[in-house]
Amino acid sequence: MEIYEKVKRYLYENIGHLTAPGTPRFDLKTEIWKVPVLCKTERGILIVGEFTLDKEGNFINIPTKQEMLKTVEIEISKLPFLVYGDRKDLEAKDIKPVTI
Repeated sequence: MEIYEKVKRYLYENIGHLTAPGTPRFDLKTEIWKVPVLCKTERGILIVGEFTLDKEGNFINIPTKQEMLKTVEIEISKLPFLVYGDRKDLEAKDIKPVTI
């Protein structure tokens, strides 16, 4: 079975429809497939984990749903975001305005 499809099926059946596999990479030295896990969020698509599989396509490591959720929380907290508003309104809400 193709590596991408195997990880895709696992994510759909066990994690949820907001996750998807990234592009599989094969490490020739270790003979291990590495497949990043992508998660669609309100702030964009984030990498939240990585599957590893042996050269025959057997899972070696599967990130847990809890690990991926924690990664989403951490990564979202690091992302900047835009807030449009009048300088006085932003300062009243304790938001430090920055001109871009």
